[in-house]
Amino acid sequence: MTKAAEPGSAPAPSTPPVGRVVALPEGTHPWGVAVVDSVHTVYLAARKQDAFAVYDIATGSVTTKAVPGAGRMIDLSAPNGPLLLPAEDKATLFRLAVPSLKVESSESTSTQPHQAVEVGETTFVTEEYGHAVRALRNGKTVAHFTQPVQPGGITAVGNRVAAVDVAANLLFVYDATTLRLVAALPAGKGPSHVVPIGDSRVAVCDVRGNAVLTYDLAGTPRLLGRASVPGRAFWIGSDQDGTVYTALANTNKIAELKVSSAGRPTLVKTVPTVRNPVSFDRDPVTGDLYVGGYADSQLQVIPASAFR
Repeated sequence: MTKAAEPGSAPAPSTPPVGRVVALPEGTHPWGVAVVDSVHTVYLAARKQDAFAVYDIATGSVTTKAVPGAGRMIDLSAPNGPLLLPAEDKATLFRLAVPSLKVESSESTSTQPHQAVEVGETTFVTEEYGHAVRALRNGKTVAHFTQPVQPGGITAVGNRVAAVDVAANLLFVYDATTLRLVAALPAGKGPSHVVPIGDSRVAVCDVRGNAVLTYDLAGTPRLLGRASVPGRAFWIGSDQDGTVYTALANTNKIAELKVSSAGRPTLVKTVPTVRNPVSFDRDPVTGDLYVGGYADSQLQVIPASAFR
């Protein structure tokens, strides 16, 4: 087993970041980013703080709002919310209403929940230092998968759930209907997060391997392809057109990759970012990317046109 692959430090950008750069409150050090287009708002989880930085897309203003726990990764359960906040310091998964950020519901987890995804009425949460993936339904645990050593990123396509083991360097695949383990596949030299890329496929960012891996989770899950990228690929996102974006945290870049019909990724280009881009989210309407710069507490708005 190895230690989890971290984003690493980054030098000051040698190339000016593309788009607009917004200063966040000092010490924000944003991790998770979530764009809610319906309320023209971007939420950024402040590292080790029970707070979000809140960016108003229309006015450009930034405020800070208290939330019930400190989390790294935040995700929308639906386009208009609620927001899923796995609070690492509270061992609790919160659902927060948008835009009020009031608690709609909460569920207890084990130590340091990292990320969550919903499949129908079932919520799957990775418990990074609880060494398990928990399945919750109506506030009760319906399954507790203890195969992962240190689960990190998680996502779902159809009725299949994919969870990255950042210590054992594996991709665990579960069936959300039967609540059973389907497969455990090699996932590079140090994976961190995973994202759907359409149909039954997902893409994984391999931090230590400086790569993006693609898999088909249907039937017997299998690896489809691999593409090298120029930096530590720590966070990953996608759009409806089969395009994958990954944040290269140590080289101040967002890499764009195209995925072929056979599921193989190819690096297209890189776009310069603010220092130490740890995560981002994409506006589903405009296509703009909102990137959190961890080192200097910044938000970068990259227009969709930068990737055309």
